[in-house]
Amino acid sequence: MHKPYRRKILATLLIALLPCLAAAESGAIKKWVDADGVTHYGTSIPPEYVSKEHTELNQRGIEVKHVDRARTPEEIAREKELEKLRKAQQQAIADQRAKDRILLNMFRTEDDLIMLRDGKLAQMNAQLKLKQAYVERLKKRLTNWQAAAAAREREGKKPTAKQLENLQTIQQQLESAYSSIVEKEAAKRQITNQYTYELNRFRQLRSGFRASSADDIEAPRETPTVIPVAGAFVCQDNAQCDRLWGYAKTWTKDHSGTPIEVIGERILVTKVPSKPEEVSLTVSRLSRDGVERLFLDINCHKSVSGKELCATEPVQALRDKFVQAMEAASSKPGAALSNK
Repeated sequence: MHKPYRRKILATLLIALLPCLAAAESGAIKKWVDADGVTHYGTSIPPEYVSKEHTELNQRGIEVKHVDRARTPEEIAREKELEKLRKAQQQAIADQRAKDRILLNMFRTEDDLIMLRDGKLAQMNAQLKLKQAYVERLKKRLTNWQAAAAAREREGKKPTAKQLENLQTIQQQLESAYSSIVEKEAAKRQITNQYTYELNRFRQLRSGFRASSADDIEAPRETPTVIPVAGAFVCQDNAQCDRLWGYAKTWTKDHSGTPIEVIGERILVTKVPSKPEEVSLTVSRLSRDGVERLFLDINCHKSVSGKELCATEPVQALRDKFVQAMEAASSKPGAALSNK
């Protein structure tokens, strides 16, 4: 290549590079990549690439600033939400540590927790015994009123309005008493679950455990709307209870060791056991706070032998069998269940 021609090319390149050299002297060389992937250098970035990723170089060509592309509104929203979650998580960890400190300050040993739990359960059991004794008194009154009404019928007379009113009142009182029993049984289960957690947490803390991450935060212990109780089947709605009520009465009659004594609109009572080997059952339809339940109660002879029989696994299992039978029946077509 001839020297004159070479000099001409060099001069052209120098002229083209003058703006970049001037920018380099002031430290303002910018570098960006266009839509075709071609890298460009210059003192300013074209408007269409200002929001794209680019860098600035110093006089020696070393990167001194890096500008990421502009984030989309969706990305900004996600980042804000992520930051909120991080702050919430840190607050949850702090809250958990506060709960843990309270737990350690309140109790010195596991026995302290166990004594408190057992005390609450004993109090609940005492209340249950009072309710159960009240139920027994109501059943006796119901039996007496039923016998008086039956005596009038044998004489060819109809029960008096007062007798019918008393029968209905006692049945309503029984329903209320059984609802209270179910609620107290549910409260016992809540107490047991709460202190099971407290004991496990207390043991962890005593061994040096400390909440430091999301995994160490106590999972929310939401109280279910209806707590499962032995012998209580929770209906989905009134219609389901209507459909199952006849079947529940039939099941109770078939599994009771004594004959039926009283059948009411919402209760069926079999005769109190007269022998230690007899078991009587009562089924009631309970309604409380918009929840409908079918509840099976077990009664045994008041003798020592009768109490021992009541504590056996086959007798206690009747409650679970009743609930299972209701669950199975609830999946059958409506025509399969009749009010017997």
